[in-house]
Amino acid sequence: MDDKQFQKVAKALSDPRRFCIFQTISSNEGGALSSGNVCEKMPVAQATVSHHLKELTDADLIVPRSEGQFKYFRANAGTMNEYISELQRRLKLKEK
Repeated sequence: MDDKQFQKVAKALSDPRRFCIFQTISSNEGGALSSGNVCEKMPVAQATVSHHLKELTDADLIVPRSEGQFKYFRANAGTMNEYISELQRRLKLKEK
C-alpha cells in the first residue's frame, strides 16, 4: 500500500461518524447495504451520510454497486486487511 492510499484510509477511519458507517456496512450479515438503510441507522442528514459514503468509497474501504436508482455498499475486506498489515509493518508490530 503506497503512502497516498495509506493516508486516505487513515483519514477515512479517523472520523468517528465515518468509522461508525464503515462498521455498520462491514457488520451487515446480509452482504451489501443500501444507502437508505445506512441513513436509517445514522442520526444525521442524508447529505451527511452521502458525504461520508463518498469518502469511504474514495479510500476504497467500501465498494458501491448501482441497481436502478439505488446504491448498495459492501465493505472491501482486501483494503482493510492491507491497511492493517501496512500499519503493523510501519509500526513494526508483530503478532505474538
